[in-house]
Amino acid sequence: MLIANYTSSKEIINNFFRNTAYNDLFNLGDGAYWIYECMELIGAPLQYIPKVIGLNGDPAYDLQDYRIELPEDFHKLIAVAIDGVLAVPSQNLFHHMLDGSCCDYNLDQSARMDNFYDNFGNIFSPQALPLNTRIVANPPTFTINNNYLTFDIKEGKVCMAYYAFPLDAEGFPLVPDDVKYKRACSSYLQLKMDYILWRQGMLSDKVYMKSEEDWKWDVASASSHIKMPDVNQAESLRRQLTKMVVRNEDFRTAFSTINTRGFRGRY
Repeated sequence: MLIANYTSSKEIINNFFRNTAYNDLFNLGDGAYWIYECMELIGAPLQYIPKVIGLNGDPAYDLQDYRIELPEDFHKLIAVAIDGVLAVPSQNLFHHMLDGSCCDYNLDQSARMDNFYDNFGNIFSPQALPLNTRIVANPPTFTINNNYLTFDIKEGKVCMAYYAFPLDAEGFPLVPDDVKYKRACSSYLQLKMDYILWRQGMLSDKVYMKSEEDWKWDVASASSHIKMPDVNQAESLRRQLTKMVVRNEDFRTAFSTINTRGFRGRY
């Protein structure tokens, strides 16, 4: 399903207060963290907000010294490109050395792209191309570690699409404004509070097991509901699956034409 609206998790927390009278044992900080845990356990990508950074000449994402810092609301990477070329995860054992060189193992980018070889051993050179033209013999590579994206290219313009964790103005998580989703979050709050009381011997096994059972049903209901495609998403999937020709290079264009209809005799 497509998520049209979000609501603050404070709504769910306040409803939980009214329904359980746990005011003396429960605080907003705990509730906000447990809502975050609930969203991670549901694990639906659509619950996060897709964002793009590096547009309109934003100088914060000009690559210098091989890396950039991730944004504060970063949750998961969708795609990242340098100077319009999509990057791929690195498999280089020395990638964390920034320039990828160590122990006389030189991985100079300009030297790597000087010549091309075909299957018969013939050598081709791109020297006839205009100066400063990027030759994409191998795509740029990257790693993510310690809140930084590190590349094998020292300078360039970074454009990144990623999933952001939705937050309101007060820092509370935003959740999809859907009754099944909100019920799952409320059940998780109930489970966490009952677990505390059960550990202290203030709640019977039967009551705690009922809370655990309710949470399992509600999280499964919310997860399947939010992942179920609507009619527009179903049409998009149909177009992706009914093609005359499989395009193996769609990654290079960020899958921008993946929904394009195929025709007989045409690529």
